Amino acid sequence: MSEVVGRGTVLAGRYRVLSSVDSDLQGASAWQATDQILDRPVRVRVLESGAVAPALDAARRAALVADPRLVRVLDVGSHDGYGYVVSEQLVGPSLAELASRAPLTAEQARAVIGEAAAALEVARRRGVHHLALRPSVVHVSPDGRVLVGGLALDAALLGDVGGDARSTTRADAVGLVRLLYAALTGHWPGDPGSLLPTGGGTLPPAPVVDGAPVPPAQLVPTVPNDLDTLCAVTLGPNDDGPHSPGELVRELEPWGEIRASGLAEGVAAAAVPQFPPTGDAAPEVGPSAAAVAAAAVAPVVVQRQSVRSAFRVQEEQPPGANLPGTPPPAIPAKGSTLSGPPPSAEASAAAAAAAAAAAVPPATAPPVPRAGSTAYPPASVAPAGAAPTVSRRPVAQATAAADFDEVMGAATRDIPIVARRFDPTALVLTIVVIAVIVGVIIAIKILFSGFDPRSPSSDDKSTPSSSASAPASTPGAVAPATPAAPAAGGPPVIASATTIDPSDTDGEHQEDVAKAYDGDATTWWYTQTYKSADFAGFKPAVGYAITLTTKTTVNTVTLHSNSTGGQVEIRATDAAHPTDGPVLASGAFGAEVTFGLVPPPDTQSLVLWITQLPTTADGSFRLELAEISLS
Repeated sequence: MSEVVGRGTVLAGRYRVLSSVDSDLQGASAWQATDQILDRPVRVRVLESGAVAPALDAARRAALVADPRLVRVLDVGSHDGYGYVVSEQLVGPSLAELASRAPLTAEQARAVIGEAAAALEVARRRGVHHLALRPSVVHVSPDGRVLVGGLALDAALLGDVGGDARSTTRADAVGLVRLLYAALTGHWPGDPGSLLPTGGGTLPPAPVVDGAPVPPAQLVPTVPNDLDTLCAVTLGPNDDGPHSPGELVRELEPWGEIRASGLAEGVAAAAVPQFPPTGDAAPEVGPSAAAVAAAAVAPVVVQRQSVRSAFRVQEEQPPGANLPGTPPPAIPAKGSTLSGPPPSAEASAAAAAAAAAAAVPPATAPPVPRAGSTAYPPASVAPAGAAPTVSRRPVAQATAAADFDEVMGAATRDIPIVARRFDPTALVLTIVVIAVIVGVIIAIKILFSGFDPRSPSSDDKSTPSSSASAPASTPGAVAPATPAAPAAGGPPVIASATTIDPSDTDGEHQEDVAKAYDGDATTWWYTQTYKSADFAGFKPAVGYAITLTTKTTVNTVTLHSNSTGGQVEIRATDAAHPTDGPVLASGAFGAEVTFGLVPPPDTQSLVLWITQLPTTADGSFRLELAEISLS
């Protein structure tokens, strides 16, 4: 436990520490605290040892990923030499606590791990990975929401910087399958060479045969075949199974609603037998196996009404009850001749059942009678036991002895007013007229464009030059004054790169410098985070020096960035003399900006001299350079 942070400590003049909570991560302690400004509970993790600086930077990157299933990072800072990370409070039991009571049902395990995989797929697309998945970081809130904590932070504190994009993505996919195994069996199939704790100290290790965990069905026989095969092939010796959280989502979907209040109660009551952690054969299932099977295959009840349940409610209603959306029965005309005496309640119920069994909807609604017309009344109700018949007598014959106005008034007095159907004729005509007007305008433009002396000829349209199209998509870049010269030594290829920090010989994030030209836009090199665009006065600029495989002519430099704004200058020089030579191009950063170099240099090295930092999504100032392309 930290000697600097304790009960009553106020961090950053805002977060008051209340009490400690369990933490299974070496080098970090966790605390319940309150945000005194916003008056809300928060969770504070104090980073006491390990790679604290990279962990704080990883927490800042995790804060940029927005997903309701990921624990939100609210603040990052330092206090008396210790780093701290403030996040939303974790509520509900962890997967380690749930699985330690009894294994989850297959449906609930599919839903919990599916939600966690969907959240990590969102993070992966922002270039952020977890790399430290274990049962204690997955929580289920009382309202059935899955929360995944420790994104990027835990692995960075343990010194796991990951590898390339493929290996880090595969690592998270395998970690999710390990969580699925733990949820299904109550055993943790951890990697013996990993720095992570084994299930938070609450789950026993999974039995291992030939260096791989035994299939889940050998521990819990009710595990479905698809989930058993998924765990076996992914945790086996081969590189099989899903290679990304998104692929795992497709393997698990569809899943139902998470029953937070009963995730483990139904299975716990079945008294699942515990098996020894070692052994080559599947253990025998005890007398409670039937109860386990019944709990494991219980269907997931989703709290929403389906079409089937709507019909079931309708069948349970008493005869004659009006359901929502059911019009009232038609009232026969006063004095009309019915085919039989007035029906009883039993006869009405029989006729309604017969009509529902027929299930033949009318092609059109019966017309509303008008004065002086020959119309037909609604279908008459036959006596009990007889098939319903439809009277085909005209209204005039049925009411020959009565006044017509009185009959029609009685027949229509209680009939609800039916709104007229929408006539789409006017709308269709309006759309047609608009389309014709637009077509005439386009035709006129095409017709008179040939008489415009400024328009290019057909030959020019068929062979546009690359130098003319490049500046159109690169606002802020300096356009070349002359056509691009051919490359002297072939297309430029980046051999290596380095960062330049005038105030520090180590540069800025030198370990990630190759991510700016690795061909993967989901990874990037990034600068330190500052409170102002001018590096908060600590330095005049930051440089990124590029060395090519051979000396060649460089016409354009295209920068793909996750940031917007700032200012960069491009010079044909090297890291030892970053400001030598003229500025060949300059401008602001954006999602994709192409700079034309004037004149195109014949060089083997270039320097991106960043004089102002762009703004990130969280309002701070940092450059995230995803990819560099040269031509």
